[in-house]
Amino acid sequence: MMKRNISIKKLNNLSFKNNFLEEIKKIKDIPKMPSFTYEHIGSTAINNSLGEEIIDILIVVENLHEINNFDEKRLNNMGYHRFAHKGKGFISYCKIKDFTKMDYNIKLFIAQKDTDIHKNFIFFNYLLKNNNKIFEDYQNFKKENFNLKSNSKEYIKKRDIFIKKILNGDKNAKRT
Repeated sequence: MMKRNISIKKLNNLSFKNNFLEEIKKIKDIPKMPSFTYEHIGSTAINNSLGEEIIDILIVVENLHEINNFDEKRLNNMGYHRFAHKGKGFISYCKIKDFTKMDYNIKLFIAQKDTDIHKNFIFFNYLLKNNNKIFEDYQNFKKENFNLKSNSKEYIKKRDIFIKKILNGDKNAKRT
């Protein structure tokens, strides 16, 4: 299997907003899909952020266990495939563009409402959009650790530690 091409660049979120809204409409049209709220998160949601051209969507359901095998099959029919669910409190799916390289252009994070993971997604997104220092620190983290992207497990581990420090360290930021 070929490796996924990874590149980061400064993104203009306006070019991704329409794709985000179109994808939400498609997901809402899935028959018998549990009711949910959604938010555009990640680099494509923030203007001039460094990142990959991957739209990150947070989908929040009342109960994570409402997402059943039938919902997963319906997501599969739309091109989504389960990426992770290792007891982290959320399920993630990627919309695969190229199975040979495992390239994807949309990633869903399905989280249960009012859990710590849900609150952390929302709070970190809020901080990136409203705290210039945290935004710049995260941009610098991406630049400094870009070479780890080819080893995604190592990059994700370092990124999660970085985000956890921010979430635990910013006592002056207001939680929403």
